[in-house]
Amino acid sequence: MSLSIQTRRRGDRETVISLHGEVDYATALDLRAAISATLTAGDVDSVVVDLAGVTFLDSTGVGTLVVATRICNDLRVEFRVCDPNPFIAKLFTVVGVAEMLGLPPAPGVSPRTIRQRAKSPASQVA
Repeated sequence: MSLSIQTRRRGDRETVISLHGEVDYATALDLRAAISATLTAGDVDSVVVDLAGVTFLDSTGVGTLVVATRICNDLRVEFRVCDPNPFIAKLFTVVGVAEMLGLPPAPGVSPRTIRQRAKSPASQVA
């Protein structure tokens, strides 16, 4: 239930935000504040959120990253995430945001497969 956030510059105009811990309802505001501070400071063309140290990510965390992507697009700032663990990478693929976040689909899972499973009779509740 804690999140450590470290922000550093990489090159002249890229900021890397490294996360360690859990990104959930209790900590998503901290992530949002870090991204906002980076954008407000200016002089940035690219924001990378490094998820290598993230042990848990809930829907609030996913939503925060999606909103950050949209805000960065509006500001013409590249936004992407990197190094999610396999479970989080699969989560991004399943909910359909992997590509938006700059990630390839998780191995063995494609949005097409997920849509096909959702339409199958076995997945529908009577």
